[in-house]
Amino acid sequence: MASLEFFFPSQGIERELHLFLAGGYRRLGSVLYRNVCRGCSSCKPLRVETEKFRISRSQKRTLKKNLDVRTEISAPCVTPERVALYKGYIASKHANGKGGDRQEDAAALLSLYYGYPGSIEMNYYLGDKLIGAGIVDAAADALSSVYFYYDTSYFRRSPGVFSILQEIALAQSMKKRYYYPGFYIEETPKMSYKALFRPNQVYGDGIWTAFRTHETARGPL
Repeated sequence: MASLEFFFPSQGIERELHLFLAGGYRRLGSVLYRNVCRGCSSCKPLRVETEKFRISRSQKRTLKKNLDVRTEISAPCVTPERVALYKGYIASKHANGKGGDRQEDAAALLSLYYGYPGSIEMNYYLGDKLIGAGIVDAAADALSSVYFYYDTSYFRRSPGVFSILQEIALAQSMKKRYYYPGFYIEETPKMSYKALFRPNQVYGDGIWTAFRTHETARGPL
């Protein structure tokens, strides 16, 4: 059974988020959490050293496939257009093929978008059409990915890979030392591909250590 440790910061989280990220925590709304499953370490917090990051040949191909995609950076804002995009994403990705109703989807987005004053929204457009959106948190020495969702009809463009590349580029432009893409789970293709952004480190037993995985790690991106 999965076990989570929660922390409810009272104030000043924007000054201390980098410390929690370095301790393996993630953010959802105004709550910080991390996995503390006894006898299991499948979910590994992962981070990329931005200055040392080297793009792979396959990642370069993804950039080439998305040369016509425009990235816009703004303050987070939940709109009907984003709710519709999120609803379609959940309906496509969810096991039973169903999303919630519009109010439920809007509430879910609110929990992803708000709760931290240093959040940034990254929107991806093909022409005038919004095809993807992501939320990242800016901390003192890091940029942390919170959530990314997209129009799954553009699956062949590898939007998950493309969004991470754009977020790493933003972290570099902001002079952030680390980029946190979330958890790495070797057995789950949706999570294992994150380790292909290198060099990277994983967190375990209170320390970060250099980590490598096989180039064959893949997933539905």
